[in-house]
Amino acid sequence: MTTYAKVITFLFLAPFTAFLTTAVVAESTLEDIEAKVTERLPGIGITSLGETPVGGLYELVSDGQIYYVNESADFLIDGSIIRLSDRLNLTDSRLGGIHMSLIADMGEENMLVYTPETESPRSITVFTDISCGYCRRLHAEMDTLLEEGISVRYLLFPRAGLHSQGHKDLESVWCADDPQAAMTNAKAGGQIEPLTCENPIEQHVALAERLGLRGTPLIYTDSGEKIPGYREAGALASMVNESEPMAN
Repeated sequence: MTTYAKVITFLFLAPFTAFLTTAVVAESTLEDIEAKVTERLPGIGITSLGETPVGGLYELVSDGQIYYVNESADFLIDGSIIRLSDRLNLTDSRLGGIHMSLIADMGEENMLVYTPETESPRSITVFTDISCGYCRRLHAEMDTLLEEGISVRYLLFPRAGLHSQGHKDLESVWCADDPQAAMTNAKAGGQIEPLTCENPIEQHVALAERLGLRGTPLIYTDSGEKIPGYREAGALASMVNESEPMAN
């Protein structure tokens, strides 16, 4: 199904009523919509509910994902709003900010971070695994990113699952005296010294699941752009340095 088609319908609850014209939404309207959604979808956790540029359509954020609902809560829509005047995917733009906020909550102290010699505010955040071929390829280009003044922040995601050998290897890297050097050695195929210690890998996996990770590497730029899969380091650096970072 195309992105445009996905916007049309997701969950059919009752006959659809016409969308209203855009207007300032009273707090009572939002409360009424939230009550109807909660009644029809028990257990849904609504993080926020607000207007969209489309009259009568409201943005519903739940567990790090964006959905849309009409005022009578007859329809819940899973898809993207695309502004045709400039082909901008408004949903992706909003989602980037939501995901970056969740990533920020993790804290850099719970990430494996490579920093440039000269202090810089720019960064990318990457869900990575040791055995992933494209993760290794991106890591081999680390110097290009650092030379461009871009920190690389790793979140650890064992593709084979928790308690797998991949999980144990990532834990060993995290617990090493020099985790950055240990990761570089591991991704080059070097021997990994088995180590155990307190680590945030389970939190990284839980976050990845909330963000809808489908494979590694999954890259987020500090401007909120989501890049599923490998991107050549030079091109990635240009994307970062030609964009504005999101406000903290």
